[in-house]
Amino acid sequence: MKSKKEIEITLKENKGADFVLPMTWDVMFEQMFISKEAMPLLEHIIAVFGNIDINDVKGKVRLLPNELKQTLAKDTRSKSDIIADYFKDEKNTDKYIVEMNSSKKMPWRNVFYAYKVAGGGIAMKDGKYVNAYDTILIDFNSFYDSKHKFIRTITMRDEDGIIFDDSTIIYEVNMTKASDLSYNYVNKREEQIAIISRIFMAESSLELDKESNELMSKKDTEKLVSRAKELSSDGEYIRLFDEEENYKELIRNTEIAEAHEAGSKEKALEIAKNAKALGLDNNSISKITGLSIEEIENLK
Repeated sequence: MKSKKEIEITLKENKGADFVLPMTWDVMFEQMFISKEAMPLLEHIIAVFGNIDINDVKGKVRLLPNELKQTLAKDTRSKSDIIADYFKDEKNTDKYIVEMNSSKKMPWRNVFYAYKVAGGGIAMKDGKYVNAYDTILIDFNSFYDSKHKFIRTITMRDEDGIIFDDSTIIYEVNMTKASDLSYNYVNKREEQIAIISRIFMAESSLELDKESNELMSKKDTEKLVSRAKELSSDGEYIRLFDEEENYKELIRNTEIAEAHEAGSKEKALEIAKNAKALGLDNNSISKITGLSIEEIENLK
């Protein structure tokens, strides 16, 4: 992800378009999706990945608490970015988990979360185990990945490649392909997923407006852009975003191990203090900084 300074330079080159924090940043992603303004976008995500008509999705999605039950004391990051119920009909419900990932380690962690959610849907009925709902994990990967194609679909298969269980499906989106002009999308679904990816990567209100209008109504787009501009004009969010980017840059550029460890920890503590002052919950702060929940709770 670009630093705020790099983003501002890009924006000046783009005729002074209004700066918005990109949703590839975890905090912005979560803050956008807990607001009603982003519900139409979430509905479109579910419609596209579920191959469902958008009219059959609208009004049938409900956000769920994203805190997951901790099974071990050290399991301090039992949290997903977005968990939502999609009510297909009166009897059937699917659970959708939508994650924004900035590193290659995060998708592996998300698989663990997905199976935690899926495990809650297993029940006994007439002496047999049944799934009360299907679980769909959608990983939007903003990190560079040269090995995998634009969209990967992962299910449980046997040694012959035959699907053993498709009640839990994982989709991984290689977001860098969405901004690659040389990439040819194989169908409309891929084109729509590319639009969603570019919405998340948008660094100006003009970009966000342009891409959102490709997918959503003008009214829904205006509300989404307005909310993004509101969050992006908050000085505390900008400062936290800038500090996190500087923190990542520090980690990338530090060559001496001892200095790296001490400096990174000190910077992480500083970012955590600012995030607490902003009102972010401890799990979100832990995800951003890598600090444990206990370390964050002890901050003054």
